[in-house]
Amino acid sequence: MEFEPAHIVLATLAVSLVLFVTDALRYDLIALSVAVALAATQVLSPEQAFAGLASPAVMLVGSMYVFGAAMTRSGLAETIGQRFLSSESGGEVGLIVRIVVIAGLLSSVLSNAGVVAILIPVCSNIAERRRIAVSRLMLPLAYGSLLGGLVTVIATSKNLAVNGVLEQAGARPFALFEFSHYGLILLACGCLYFLGPGRWLLPKGRVDESLSEHFQVREFVTEVLIEPSSTLINRSLADADFFGNQQVSVLGIVRPDATSVLAPGPYNRLRLGDTLILQGPPNAIVGLRERLGLKQVESATVGDAQLRSADVQLVEAVIPAGSSLVGQSLVDADFVQRTGLNVMALSQAGAVENDSFNRTPLDVGDSLLIQGHERDIERARRSREVLILGRHEAGKPERTAILSVAVLLVVLLVGFLHWMPLSVAAVGGAIVLVVAGAVPAKEVYRVIDWQTLMLIGGMLALGEAFQRSGLADSLARRLETLMPTLGNEYLMVGSLMLATAALTQVTTHIAASVIMAPVALSIAERLGIDDRALVMSVLTGASLAFMSPVAHQANAMVMGPGDYRYRHYLRVGTPLTVFLFVVATVLLPLMWPFEPLSTH
Repeated sequence: MEFEPAHIVLATLAVSLVLFVTDALRYDLIALSVAVALAATQVLSPEQAFAGLASPAVMLVGSMYVFGAAMTRSGLAETIGQRFLSSESGGEVGLIVRIVVIAGLLSSVLSNAGVVAILIPVCSNIAERRRIAVSRLMLPLAYGSLLGGLVTVIATSKNLAVNGVLEQAGARPFALFEFSHYGLILLACGCLYFLGPGRWLLPKGRVDESLSEHFQVREFVTEVLIEPSSTLINRSLADADFFGNQQVSVLGIVRPDATSVLAPGPYNRLRLGDTLILQGPPNAIVGLRERLGLKQVESATVGDAQLRSADVQLVEAVIPAGSSLVGQSLVDADFVQRTGLNVMALSQAGAVENDSFNRTPLDVGDSLLIQGHERDIERARRSREVLILGRHEAGKPERTAILSVAVLLVVLLVGFLHWMPLSVAAVGGAIVLVVAGAVPAKEVYRVIDWQTLMLIGGMLALGEAFQRSGLADSLARRLETLMPTLGNEYLMVGSLMLATAALTQVTTHIAASVIMAPVALSIAERLGIDDRALVMSVLTGASLAFMSPVAHQANAMVMGPGDYRYRHYLRVGTPLTVFLFVVATVLLPLMWPFEPLSTH
């Protein structure tokens, strides 16, 4: 039995959507499986199926990750954010608007997730200093970064993926600043939203809540006294390896003379009369007490003050997008042994876990309560495997900051003047940064988000199959029967935007835009009109990812530090989505009129 190519493409799309929604596989594996399926069923030749992996869009996205890493390593982006946001003028309202603006403008040339990772510690620092609940700042940060994705073509990977679809279809790709005026208007609308209803809808978190209170430390941290009968006397912590076996950590030792050793190392020796500050499941601690001659200290109250010292800090850390910890548990990653830091609690999707969290797989946006020496915390901050929140002043930008900006400006100028393809200029610029040491050569492959590159490459194969199988044209014909005349521009733009936005909530912004872009092109071709407004409606719909923490990595990253629940994204994001949807539906036909192609 022979199947029509359109039926195979439709079945492949359906299966991939189910996999996206159920999160059964990683996004990159789903996308690559799509390309393999289309080649195996001969809907596409192997060359066509895998051409997306070597497309200019993929090369350009990879290069921009190198530029983002150079800006981050040099400290330039952090310094810009801190100086721009540190002003106390305008109160909380002024701060929120400035966050939206700086996140949007930085995201116009750097990745959304990268900008959010840079500014989360900055916003946390400012919130602590100005006594503002951090929950008032994190959603504006995420949403501002998403709005900045429509300011330039290089702002997000979805823009470049859609440009790849346009090139595959023989259509004219977007120029570097072709829709900047439109994106800046939407960014301004986002600021306007947070001047009014958006600010009122933001959750009001507690300002005076300590970290130990927020993470409910007292329920899982206790003090025990080493009695004369204890087998721990004169033993080092390295000898007492049963603590790790019982999922119990030693957070501190209080000597009989009231001196303290916080975050003790493996060679610290235990003495008669020492009081140990232990963290772990209650049943495990009870078992240790009975076996090792330890006495429960009855009136113990362990809080931030007992867990900090001049050298030992208690901080919150967030798992960013691209961290190697994503998908691993703390035990699998050997986190404590590698970093020397004690992890005391985990906040995941708004729920705090203190019991057996060491074996819970970590996800983007999860928050960890960490105790450790300042040198170890600073080393973790530099590694960027976790984002360390709390008081931290940005250092002076390194000498490579000027070089990074200069190379980026040259690339943008070359692309704007069309002296060479933007992808060629970007790859060349990335090479210059690596050769000049702005990004060490050994780190280049680590800073690139290969999952995103594979997602783009695989989904471009699906976009190509949509065109070649006639499925895009078939969908366009069906829509054409509902909108038969050019008098329905607003209905047409709104329908495409709504469909793309809905698809974005359950898949990814890249997948949604690559699936819908061929449909937009086919509608424009059948009606004989310019395709700009329709393709821009797809890009806009893929940017309206405000209603769910899983719709975009930027949303997921602020969930932990903002202490958000799903309902907060719905409450704040839904009115913003409706507002921008109405604005975009009105603007697009005005900025890119539905003119017959013969007039151009």
